[in-house]
Amino acid sequence: MTRQRALLVIECVALHRSVPSNYRPPPGVEQHLIALADHHPLIHYYTETSDGSAKKISDFWSQAEFHESDLYELVYQPMKVEYQMSMVLPTLHPNVVAIAASRSHVDFSERDRVVLNTLRPYFVQAWYSARDRKQLLALLNSTIGVLVDGEAGLIVLYDPPQELTAGALATLYRHFGPPTTSSPWPLQIEQWMFNQRSCFSNPNGLRLPTPLRVESDGRRMVLRLLLEHDDSPGALLVREESHRPRRQSLESLGLSAREAEVTVCAISGATNSAIGETMYISSATVKKHLENVYFKLGVRGRGELAAFVHDIFDRPIL
Repeated sequence: MTRQRALLVIECVALHRSVPSNYRPPPGVEQHLIALADHHPLIHYYTETSDGSAKKISDFWSQAEFHESDLYELVYQPMKVEYQMSMVLPTLHPNVVAIAASRSHVDFSERDRVVLNTLRPYFVQAWYSARDRKQLLALLNSTIGVLVDGEAGLIVLYDPPQELTAGALATLYRHFGPPTTSSPWPLQIEQWMFNQRSCFSNPNGLRLPTPLRVESDGRRMVLRLLLEHDDSPGALLVREESHRPRRQSLESLGLSAREAEVTVCAISGATNSAIGETMYISSATVKKHLENVYFKLGVRGRGELAAFVHDIFDRPIL
């Protein structure tokens, strides 16, 4: 590193980032630093005092003591580092997050110390901001994951609208039509949102919000408005649902997995033979499963079975 300074961020006593970015520590250095962390004078000082202000290795060791240490032999000599000064950023133990400046020819001056201490509050704020951003992104990704797993989409009511889940706007337009020339929303949605907001601004009493539903191509689209409040711009929750009940839903009625699967096929109009081919079972086995389903649900025949299932699972969702 000649006379060039290298700015190293130490996180959990491992070399994590460096300036210049193309600098790579020699092989094994990170592992040795972790193993010798308790013997590092700067890390030891911080863990004992919680004082994160700028400190130099030469504040604690002479150059001869430094050269006699395993830390120098295994970590700093391979890196061609003779002098180092670092400041530590507040974080939860046992992590040690530090910004360390290293040199190979001349030690750091007191002016250098003043500069680092002057910059330290700004680095601390940047560290907190980066940490908070990471946490927020993790929460956001978890929320998106839950929405996607639940076959739901979320559109934030910015101007223009922002999809939190990919494809939510396309799904909305597919069911409700294209946006108008003066609005990013289809006319039906524009009118529905106006009515929903009116419910909450009505001085004569609070009215419950009403989901907007349309049905097409054997699927039901359910739209719910999450109203603006405080700093939240509000959002649209979009859920696309199939008319056909899921096997898991039918199992909640007391049917076995196979009985539920046979029921889904039967109410769609498939014959026993077709069901058997789909499930790789005989028509006789399909018939036996259906008899068990009729008995458990208290119905007689396919007609009553279809009516019973649709009566339960096609009720309006509030």
